[in-house]
Amino acid sequence: MEALRHILVANELASYRESIAAVLRISLPDIEVFEADSGDLNREVLRLRPDLVICSRLTPLVEDRVPNWVELYPDCDPFSTFYVGGERSTREQVDLSDLLDAVSQARPAARTV
Repeated sequence: MEALRHILVANELASYRESIAAVLRISLPDIEVFEADSGDLNREVLRLRPDLVICSRLTPLVEDRVPNWVELYPDCDPFSTFYVGGERSTREQVDLSDLLDAVSQARPAARTV
């Protein structure tokens, strides 16, 4: 099975985004991890075609074009929604280990040559 190539982290607040991205880069050195402001999410999805997006607010574009995503604490709600490996679930009080598990279960986007 092909491995994930790109993860886009575009959640709020910037300090959370930067911390999550740093942990992913250290834990998963073979995967490119990109950061974006939440306002740039759709543009970066079109540019990068990530295998996984972590964001604060899911957009129709992310839902339609990204094979795996995590809507992390939308509107400061304690619940987060995961769509990973074709399965949707809701989790409460997500921590870094949950995000790392999501990466390990995620399926890469289909690539065209």
